[in-house]
Amino acid sequence: MISSFILRAIIIKGSLKTIGFSGFAVRGILYEMLKSIDPNLSESLHGLKKIAPISTSPITIETPSRKLNEKTIFSFRISTLTDELSVKIKNYLTGNMDLILKIKDAEAKPIEITVSTLDPGKAIKEAKPVKSFSISFLSPTFLRQSLTKKCCQYCPNLKIKCPYLKQYRHYRYIPLPDPYLIFRNLLRLWRKYTGISLNHKEYIDWLLKGGIAVAGYKKLKTVRVYEHPTTPKWSVGFIGEVMFNLPEDTYDEEMAKTTHTLLKFGEHSNIGGNRTAGFGVIRYQQKQNNKS
Repeated sequence: MISSFILRAIIIKGSLKTIGFSGFAVRGILYEMLKSIDPNLSESLHGLKKIAPISTSPITIETPSRKLNEKTIFSFRISTLTDELSVKIKNYLTGNMDLILKIKDAEAKPIEITVSTLDPGKAIKEAKPVKSFSISFLSPTFLRQSLTKKCCQYCPNLKIKCPYLKQYRHYRYIPLPDPYLIFRNLLRLWRKYTGISLNHKEYIDWLLKGGIAVAGYKKLKTVRVYEHPTTPKWSVGFIGEVMFNLPEDTYDEEMAKTTHTLLKFGEHSNIGGNRTAGFGVIRYQQKQNNKS
C-alpha cells in the first residue's frame, strides 16, 4: 500500500529568515522523524545510493509570505512506498501528539494530519486507457540518463554484470520533460516497491517507439535551487505544465492503461532525482477530449 501523509502545522516560534526552497527543510524533518523511530533505518535510507522508498513535497504556506512568522500555517506531504515505512510513520505521528517540527530556526506544531492511499492492485484494475493528458510539474524536476559504452559483441558476461562495462558508465542530468525518461523512472519505482508486474519490457519497447509524445507546454522553465544559502551546492530542475498524447500509429490500449496507472502512482512517488527533498512533485490530469 502506498501512503501519503499530509501534515498541516502552525508556527509557534517564528523565524525572520527567508525559507528559500523548502524541500530541503522537509527532508530534514523527515530524517529527524526516522531517527526517532529507528536510527539505523534513518541512516540506511540517508545513505541509500538507489531509488528511495519515500518522497516529500515542499512546504505550502497559507499566507502570501516566504517567511515563517509566528502563527503562520503551512503544510507538506510525506509519501511512503512500502508497508513497513507506512506503518512506522503512521504510528509515530499518531503516538506523538506533542511533536515539534523544526524548520531552520523556527518551530511548529502539527494541527492536522490526513492520509491518502493507493492500492497498486486496485489501481491496475481501475486504470483508464488514456489518450491525452497533462502533467503539472509543481516542484523542480530533473531526470537522469545512464550512458554506457557498447559492450563487445562476443562478451561472455551479462551486460548488467560486466565489470568492464561498468567502468565506462556515466550519467547526465536532464532538466527536460522527456517522456521516455519520465515513464522509465516511474516504472523502475513501481517495479522495485509494488512487486506487481506491469509488462516492463513491452512498455519500455513501446516508449522507445514513440508511444508517448510531448504535445505542448505552458510556462515551462528551469530553476536553480540552493540547498544552503552560503554553500555552492545547488540543483536545477524544470517546472510548469506539459501536455502529452499517445499517437494513433503506436496506440495500444494496454500500454495506455499502464501509463494511467504509473501517473496515479507518480502523484505519490514523485518523479526523477532528489525525491526525498521535495523534487519532482506532479499533478496528473487526463484530458476529457481524447483526440491524439
